[in-house]
Amino acid sequence: MIGPQNILVFLLLLLGFVAATWWQYRAGNLALRVVAAFCAFLTAALFGIAAVNRYYGYYQGWTDIYRDVADDSSTNGRGVPEVKAFSAGFPSAHGQSVAGGRLVNVRMSGRASGLVRQVLVYLPPQYFDPGYASYRFPAVELLHGSPGTPTDWTRHIPAPQTLAQAVQHRRADPAVLVMPDISGGRRLSGQCLDAKDGPRDETFLTRDVPGYVAATLRVRPPGEGWGLAGYSEGGYCAANLALRHTRTYGVAAVLSGYFQPLPTNRTPSGRHDPFGGDGRARDQNTPLRVLDRMATNAHLPLFWLASGSQAAGDTSAARGFAALLRAHRQVAPLTVLKGSGHDFRTWRNALRPMFQWMTERLTRGSGTGPAPSPGRLPRADGGGLA
Repeated sequence: MIGPQNILVFLLLLLGFVAATWWQYRAGNLALRVVAAFCAFLTAALFGIAAVNRYYGYYQGWTDIYRDVADDSSTNGRGVPEVKAFSAGFPSAHGQSVAGGRLVNVRMSGRASGLVRQVLVYLPPQYFDPGYASYRFPAVELLHGSPGTPTDWTRHIPAPQTLAQAVQHRRADPAVLVMPDISGGRRLSGQCLDAKDGPRDETFLTRDVPGYVAATLRVRPPGEGWGLAGYSEGGYCAANLALRHTRTYGVAAVLSGYFQPLPTNRTPSGRHDPFGGDGRARDQNTPLRVLDRMATNAHLPLFWLASGSQAAGDTSAARGFAALLRAHRQVAPLTVLKGSGHDFRTWRNALRPMFQWMTERLTRGSGTGPAPSPGRLPRADGGGLA
């Protein structure tokens, strides 16, 4: 089926624009000329939207567009029933079957931050396998970009499916994926910071989310068995939070991220400086400066970096960050994906090698031993949770 990124779509829109322009020129009636002008404008606008979509690789199919139009944009877990976060147990029965496992949409109330946010949690099929009954899984916290929501990790960047395929081909180890709402709204941008006189996003992501997941699921405690990854704004978040919470995350992956905070955040009341003019606080949340000032023997998470070859700024920033890591005796892999830029195509292609690199180190570094040998099938009823 012809998708929204197919070249035929662009040709049809171009022909439509030419036809509407010719109709406007030939029409003698004023009303028909107005209609023709509107059609020409509409096809030109749609052509521009299609070009932007093709560049960023946002919508891959017509169903993606339909879901965005038909669904409430404030709902982060489209198609996944929402359940409240309980202090004990985990509501997997309300989840959706995805990639052989379960995808659960949790509405979490953060005790430390005071925030109430959506968190998608993917439990791999091995979680329900009796052969893994006593195994504690590594966890990977995935941070979306802006504009965005947690479902970008399941629709535009199929993280559960990519991980499941990598595990099936023995290129990665099974892990629990945790996909929180980092900003409180698709069009908001908080950069995962505890903003002055604003939401405490950092506290929610680094204390509330890991604390709840570790207390209710069979995962390893925050530390060497936890990973953090993000793209674009989420990439900045991954770099910044991993350096600020070096005992919470063992590895971190930065996909097309930046390494110093933007001047302002997008909030419901407009754009504001998240640090309220406090230069010291800004420096403390600038990964380049934080890393430069750290002692060479300081404990650091392991980093993995990726960018698109056509996004020169992303690649240059990643190389600069990697150079600072080398001063700390860490050689961070940098994957530059050819033929792509700052877009979903880059992040989709980076996901499989990222999971391979991350899960190997999360499993090895946590001190709890490797995953059981693969080959056992999950139970048909989904099993229970411990």
